[in-house]
Amino acid sequence: MDQQKVHGSFKALAAHSSETGVKKTDLYRIPPEKIFEEDGFNERDYNDPEVEEQIRGFEEAYFNGTYVPPLIVRIDSQTGTVMLIDGHQRLRGAKRAIARGAPIEHLDCLPFRGGNDERILLMLTSAQGLKLKPLGVASSYLRLTRMGKTVADIAKHINRTTTHVESMLTLATANMDVREMVREGTVSATMAIEAVRAHGEKAGEFLQKKFNEAKAQGKQALKPSAIRDWAPPRRVAGRMYDTLELTYKGIIAKSEIKDLLVAIERDGEESIATKTVNVDAATMVGLIRLFEEIEEAKKKSQSKRAAAGQIGLDV
Repeated sequence: MDQQKVHGSFKALAAHSSETGVKKTDLYRIPPEKIFEEDGFNERDYNDPEVEEQIRGFEEAYFNGTYVPPLIVRIDSQTGTVMLIDGHQRLRGAKRAIARGAPIEHLDCLPFRGGNDERILLMLTSAQGLKLKPLGVASSYLRLTRMGKTVADIAKHINRTTTHVESMLTLATANMDVREMVREGTVSATMAIEAVRAHGEKAGEFLQKKFNEAKAQGKQALKPSAIRDWAPPRRVAGRMYDTLELTYKGIIAKSEIKDLLVAIERDGEESIATKTVNVDAATMVGLIRLFEEIEEAKKKSQSKRAAAGQIGLDV
């Protein structure tokens, strides 16, 4: 049996690729001043404190000689300019480190091959650096749809649900006042999407009104409970279903109920406006008690929320 040949370096491994399976990637060393950001490409908000902190972290890494992953770049075929695709915070951190005196002459870069849509998808799915905030993600999805990508296409490429993509597109196309509240952090992206779906063009006005109420109570941001309609707790909801099921089963078999349903089907609901039916006392009492239990739960919830300064009792 032949002894496997030993290759004692990465260069040797790559040189004998058919035997070892090892391949050498394209890695280029490019001067930082020769790498440019494309206007309007990156959806990063550089006024975000988290983004600033991330850039500062890369600055320290470069300054101290700590390993930083390669940038991903492309070449503009018309001008020969090297354009940045992935690594915007890293590049800014490197330039800051250079300004402080770090002896950085080159940055490791990998070439990108693909179209405009694939560049955006790379930006969305890159594992390096700080993830895009919801507004950046939403804007990126919108750009992809304008390039001809369907919601299903986007969802497949980023490994998310179509519901997620559709929700973010709702945010991307919301009025400026809504998006600005999300940018400022006064409402979450989820709350903004809910408001747009419920109030349409008046979502910003609705959210601002709710935020003013919260601000008067000393709050700096809206909580979901401030804009959502009250819903019974799970325990009460379970009782509601059980009671309604018993009520339904108790009356649906009655011949007079069947006659009413036939009349509605034939003549419309107006035809039964003056009619009455007999319902047994136990069923009526059960419904009354259920309603009283729901009302009590609602009042307790509103009292707790009012005490916490989230909303007034009249909401």
